[in-house]
Amino acid sequence: MTTGRFFIMRHGETVYNATHRLQSNTMHTPLTALGCAQAVTMGVALRAALGPAPQAALHVSETGRTLQTASLLCQELDFDWFAARRDVALWEIDMGSWCGRSYGDVEAEFGPIMDADHLLTPAPDGEDYPAIAARLARWLGSVADAQLAGGDHIVVMHGISSRVLRGMMARYPVHPTYGVPIAPSLVQGSIAMIEVGVENGRETVLLGAERGIEHA
Repeated sequence: MTTGRFFIMRHGETVYNATHRLQSNTMHTPLTALGCAQAVTMGVALRAALGPAPQAALHVSETGRTLQTASLLCQELDFDWFAARRDVALWEIDMGSWCGRSYGDVEAEFGPIMDADHLLTPAPDGEDYPAIAARLARWLGSVADAQLAGGDHIVVMHGISSRVLRGMMARYPVHPTYGVPIAPSLVQGSIAMIEVGVENGRETVLLGAERGIEHA
């Protein structure tokens, strides 16, 4: 695994989040006014931690909502949005044919799809948690292969996938149901810093709070 500090953030609220609908990785779901404010707040927090125009690698999930979040925090950081390393490996959990539907409609047909840990139940034709962990492991390998190890990394991604990434990097326990390490839930507009190579992958929540309800 690569080393360095990773500032892992969850994108701001979207119109789908606000209306409790399941998002896909290919549809554009723009930020709400609250989501834009959350992105600006994340940028301010990062500037306080890293200073203006920091020497950091910016990694962004290849979705509209994360790219929009990144554009707003880049303005606060005096950072070049076009320098972002965009990667589909950072995508959110793929909920298959449930994407675009409201939580209520899906639950009326299939039963509860969110458990007590605020984790989504995989769709029958969607992606499971080991598959998410596998692509994120490949992404971590690509960061090391690109000789980016040892520096600061800003990572803009999603609720569920970021919990798996944080779980892997900070060595959280393996989830008894889903079979991979999963970190606690954080609200939208949050920042978790993981120092890889320090105290077994120490995680510090810089912005946001735990126990946020996931709307992927």
